[in-house]
Amino acid sequence: MKRKIIYLIQAPFNKRDYKRFGLEIFMAEGFEVYVWDFTPFLNPNEHHHIIPPDHIHYTKLYYFKNKMDAINSISRIDSNTFIINLISYNISTYGIFKAISKRNIPYVINMENTTFNVPNKLIRRIFNIKPRKLVDYILARIPGHFLYIKPATLVCAGGEKSLTKTPLINTSSEVLFIHTMDYDIFLDEIKDGQARERHIVFLDQYVPFHPRVIALKVTPPTKPEEYYPALCKFFDRLEREFGLEVIIAAHPRSNYEKKEDLFGKRQIVRGKASELVKSAKLVVLHYSTAINFPVLYRKPMIFITIDTFEHKKDKRGHRIAKLAGYFKKVPVNISRDVNIDLEIELCIYEEGYARYKHDFIKIEGTEELPFWQVVSNKIKELNV
Repeated sequence: MKRKIIYLIQAPFNKRDYKRFGLEIFMAEGFEVYVWDFTPFLNPNEHHHIIPPDHIHYTKLYYFKNKMDAINSISRIDSNTFIINLISYNISTYGIFKAISKRNIPYVINMENTTFNVPNKLIRRIFNIKPRKLVDYILARIPGHFLYIKPATLVCAGGEKSLTKTPLINTSSEVLFIHTMDYDIFLDEIKDGQARERHIVFLDQYVPFHPRVIALKVTPPTKPEEYYPALCKFFDRLEREFGLEVIIAAHPRSNYEKKEDLFGKRQIVRGKASELVKSAKLVVLHYSTAINFPVLYRKPMIFITIDTFEHKKDKRGHRIAKLAGYFKKVPVNISRDVNIDLEIELCIYEEGYARYKHDFIKIEGTEELPFWQVVSNKIKELNV
């Protein structure tokens, strides 16, 4: 009987996911590959209101309208199946994890892209506490076996600090230190050698319109009419100083097709962050996970913040500052007219770049194979 791989996801599936999640690698290894999309009931707002700009039609993609349908389908999964679990563990998904455990299905959890984060201060946590958050907080601290939750068979990790504490891991879980999926893209890009530095690139995070803002029904951290003019003013300044254009590396889930004027006349390119960074003289960012690319290509970075990020109730400013500190940089607040020492901004603190790579991207000595090839090899080796 042909072995099966089932991906469980909680965000709309797109072409980027199809490639990034390595479906074709598993198919080439003889697996039958399915994608089960739980977005309709885990993130209904995102499902109903967000259409990926790079939508894909995949014949083995199945949508589940409610949790009971998902649990019933899990209860019928063949014993020759391995689950790639890309959903969060919380009170909304507890029943799903319990069904997987009851059926004794081996599964993978992915921590490869766990990034630098800044915890809220205790007093802020107390004021922000809500019943649902409290339940999730408690659930995350109860050992899985007390709640009949089977631990992950495999845990995929990137850098040394990518592993975070979770009830889904215990001593029986095998941790695979591989690298981030961005490293796969980097490996492909460097085959073509060095690129001429011909522009500045901004790593966009789609801040005012991010799908999670819609999914969680929260107020955007900044207003478009404040955010984009501040960016454009700053980009104008960089373009005058360097004589190079600023290109926007659009967030992968962004949809600027009807918002092209937000960045003025500047190019907006989606899905090519690695390529753009490779040929950049300078990279501008907040705290995007795509920081992996300037770190790997050893590109100078300017970290930018805005007034609303610096508000005491918003930890983004603190997060940007801590991240910038890795590279001995101080964030530039583009909401204000501040002096910038471009000579300092163009400096590369080699120790910081090497440390960030080790902590969050890849540790020394791990395989230089595609991420999902390593996972596939391990699954076949385990023969569970």
